[in-house]
Amino acid sequence: MTSSEWRPVRGTLTTSDPIEAYGGVSIPPDMLRELANQMQARDIPFHVDHKLSRPIRIRGFDAFVETRQDGVDELKFRAEIHEDDQHLLVSHSGVSATLTAPLARDLSEGHTSDAVIRISADHAWFADEALIDAEEQLAATGVDRKLIEVQRAYQFSFAPDPQIFVDVSYAIFLSVSANGIWDGIKKLFNQRRTPRGGDSLAVTAINVSIADGERSFKAVVTTNDETVARRAFDSLDQVATGFFQDSPVIPTEENPKSVSIWDDASGVWGP
Repeated sequence: MTSSEWRPVRGTLTTSDPIEAYGGVSIPPDMLRELANQMQARDIPFHVDHKLSRPIRIRGFDAFVETRQDGVDELKFRAEIHEDDQHLLVSHSGVSATLTAPLARDLSEGHTSDAVIRISADHAWFADEALIDAEEQLAATGVDRKLIEVQRAYQFSFAPDPQIFVDVSYAIFLSVSANGIWDGIKKLFNQRRTPRGGDSLAVTAINVSIADGERSFKAVVTTNDETVARRAFDSLDQVATGFFQDSPVIPTEENPKSVSIWDDASGVWGP
């Protein structure tokens, strides 16, 4: 891609203001600075409305913290956005960040660096107990509990959506199968709650990321119907395996990481 295809962009990811949906929780300034440092060392994916199915092409990402005149700290960024995606930011009121944090029971422990299955769900919509139930079910499939990590997700935006995020290695995905993963997160899916100010009709998004080295396949199903989700997971093994069999071991810009969306009307996974 030529430089003429990219446009400079700046935005605010989150602030130290309290967020009502999470009971007034806020991010302290020191944590905002730590997040900025962590983002500098990672390839940060951008999506519209936190949806994996709607990626935004960003390069040259730089995160930093600024303090407003009213004393509120802001985690901001500057980068370049592909010109074909620029309208996605213009059409939305702002950019926000999705962060994860340990459950209350795990606050005294560090992250499980050896985890091969990571499940997180928006804390406004899903309680810790629901995540623990999902963990228990996954462990019952034979996955070592030490290899499973469950966390709260915080979408620092005006109105967080009901979202579930699953990150799994391809090797474990083959071993457990999509149905085995669904059997675990089904318990989480069915324990959704509506937060204060939330829309009880909002549709839950289940975002599954399957990684194998530099390659990754992302699958998204949006539904409040358990039967629809089950149908999607019933056919996920085939489409994910097909992607990894056909994609190069080292992806190039011409062979990007794939995102597939479940279309229940036609019964297929599509782009």
